[in-house]
Amino acid sequence: MTVLAILLGVFLLLMVLGIPIAVSMGVASVSALLLATDLPLVTVGQRMLVILDSFPFLALPFFVLAGLFMEQGGITRRLVEFASIFVGRMTGGLAQVLVGSNLVMAGTSGSAVADCAATGTVLIPAMDRAGYSKAFASALTAAAATLGPLIPPSIMFVLYGAIANVSIGKLFIAGVIPGLIVALYLGMAAYFISKKRNYPRLPPMSLGQAGRTAVGALPALMMPVIVLGGIRGGVFTPTEAGAVAAAYAFLVSMFVYREMRWSQLIGVLVSAGAITAAVMLIVSAASLFGWILTRERAPDMLTEALTQVITSPVAFLLLINVVLLVLGCFLEAISLLIMLTPVMVPLIAAYGIDPLHFGVVMVLALTIGLATPPVGMNMFIVCAISKITVIQYTREALPFVLALILVLLLITFVPETVLYLPGMFED
Repeated sequence: MTVLAILLGVFLLLMVLGIPIAVSMGVASVSALLLATDLPLVTVGQRMLVILDSFPFLALPFFVLAGLFMEQGGITRRLVEFASIFVGRMTGGLAQVLVGSNLVMAGTSGSAVADCAATGTVLIPAMDRAGYSKAFASALTAAAATLGPLIPPSIMFVLYGAIANVSIGKLFIAGVIPGLIVALYLGMAAYFISKKRNYPRLPPMSLGQAGRTAVGALPALMMPVIVLGGIRGGVFTPTEAGAVAAAYAFLVSMFVYREMRWSQLIGVLVSAGAITAAVMLIVSAASLFGWILTRERAPDMLTEALTQVITSPVAFLLLINVVLLVLGCFLEAISLLIMLTPVMVPLIAAYGIDPLHFGVVMVLALTIGLATPPVGMNMFIVCAISKITVIQYTREALPFVLALILVLLLITFVPETVLYLPGMFED
């Protein structure tokens, strides 16, 4: 018990002081081992490295690299134009284009933050010029970017699958229907607000222009098809799919669209390395932190305590959703995913909850935090782009966050929304 007290006490203290989560977990773990156990410090290095010696984790840098190639290669503009073919003539046309763009962008980057920065840079100024409120455009951008981790490929699904020992390929497939529902709910919310405020439609697009736009976007749209088709067809594993996605994104950006230059390549590789290193540091520290929790039987004690008080899986899922939503308001989504997954795995097993279903629920719950104050990363990005205050953003974000929470409740209590597609592909 002393070990747990030191571990959790030091961790919470450092988090309150604003220390980065990886450093907080690492320092708390080392403090607990030094002050309350006889274990040698070499254990720290061993436990931090063993988690990285995992084949599924190799997918992470490849998908990060693919997303950066797509960002540099002129993909965003073409996907925005493609989305406008289908939804531009609706009330609040640019708002619908924003949701549609994030839907198709999600199939190329796998990252909510990357999608938020890419679509926000293009569409928030365009919506402002068209007469939309900058706060409305910013709030919708932050909310729509939550599609990134749901529509495959998804960096968060890679991390959850590797830690929880769940098929990454099945997670990719399981996220499709929830992602489409999120797009539908956000589109409906944007429509009703746009209709009330009389936001404009986009001008009609000729058949020839629509055809040229679709053909121009086709190389970008083929990436998720190649990734999912290759995984499902047994051509490559989800990890190998990351390498295929990175190679394909490079070829499209460099030789098809020709908007990325050789001079930019080093910068993209350095950025991918920095992002991967930051995530891997969190993974390593969380592995050590989680190992100490497991060694001290913290998950077992938590399971025993909860199962005595809460006997219904439905009540348990509702409680966990509340906890994840609250934590997501204060801590970064990927950090929470890595830290909490080892604790959650024995809990969901005790309640008989499918880990595939729970993985999608957990990812959406944590991703909602990206769009909420006080520390939502998407919120900070759009506020910086549009130069609005957090208070202005928060007022406009409420209906979109509510729409996301409604989807979360739907997929939580109707597991078929998550499990139906993976079940169709069972051998």
